[in-house]
Amino acid sequence: MERLKRNLVLAIALGVGVYLVLAIFSGFGDLRRAFDGFNYALVPAILGLVLLSYVGRFFRWLYYLKLLKVSVPLGINAAIFASGLSMTISPGKFGEVLKSVFVRQAAGAPVARTAPAVVAERATDGTGMVAWGFLGAFALGIAPSTMVLFLAVAAIGIAILRSKRLSLLAERALHRMPLLDRLAPHLHDFHASSNELLGARPLVVGTCISFLSWGLECCGVYLCAVGLGVERPFLLIVFVFATSSLIGVLSMLPGGIGAVEAGLTGQFVAVAGLSAGLAVALTLLIRLATLWFATLVGIIGLFAVRVLLGDPPPEM
Repeated sequence: MERLKRNLVLAIALGVGVYLVLAIFSGFGDLRRAFDGFNYALVPAILGLVLLSYVGRFFRWLYYLKLLKVSVPLGINAAIFASGLSMTISPGKFGEVLKSVFVRQAAGAPVARTAPAVVAERATDGTGMVAWGFLGAFALGIAPSTMVLFLAVAAIGIAILRSKRLSLLAERALHRMPLLDRLAPHLHDFHASSNELLGARPLVVGTCISFLSWGLECCGVYLCAVGLGVERPFLLIVFVFATSSLIGVLSMLPGGIGAVEAGLTGQFVAVAGLSAGLAVALTLLIRLATLWFATLVGIIGLFAVRVLLGDPPPEM
């Protein structure tokens, strides 16, 4: 909880700074007028679609644990999955390895065995969003070079994680490091699970689930635009959202804060032709409905897990 508090304070402070800069950029008057025209009746539909996207990703999590032959009661598992959303504000969302700590409490499975499920989630989040980006690029006649770059990064990352030679090299290197040598014995389990979860079939299944889940979130993002009266094609909004989200992941900033906002605002102005006020208003709405709503759901899930399982072991 202390780490979460520190991450949350850092993310909020960073977010306030970024949003203040955006408000100054757009002009406070234009930003206020944009929000005044928002159709707040769409808020339940927007958040409902985002929640449904989390349900889809939960089924992907269940699929990965099934492949690893790890069994956790469904209710507890749902709370564990939701708790991971509290780490949406961590760099690259890799703080979601917290789920593996709770799985160890619930089922006794070593963290090194289930942590690759979090890595596989991030990998297929990437491939799923790249697929949406390609759709948007082709539909709009935009060169897909950026998507090709993202896809290449994902492919290289997956190849590295599946490489037995690199795993052995890393294990030997850790053995020579006094503070990290205790991690070396766990690398075999980590590599074995990574190799299984990032194989061809799980990768295709995970990407398909990710594509459908992100599609629901994209619909929620599109409704944010509709609510502001922005009349732009669905796939244009999706393209901007997909590319900006991927930039945020690669930036390794907490929650992608700063990088995602810059990508969204910049592309809404340059690609979608929106005014600065509308672009910033839409950016803020999207981030509230995705990043900050996910964090709120995650905090609720974290409290539920603590009620069900108690605090994690002190060594973690």
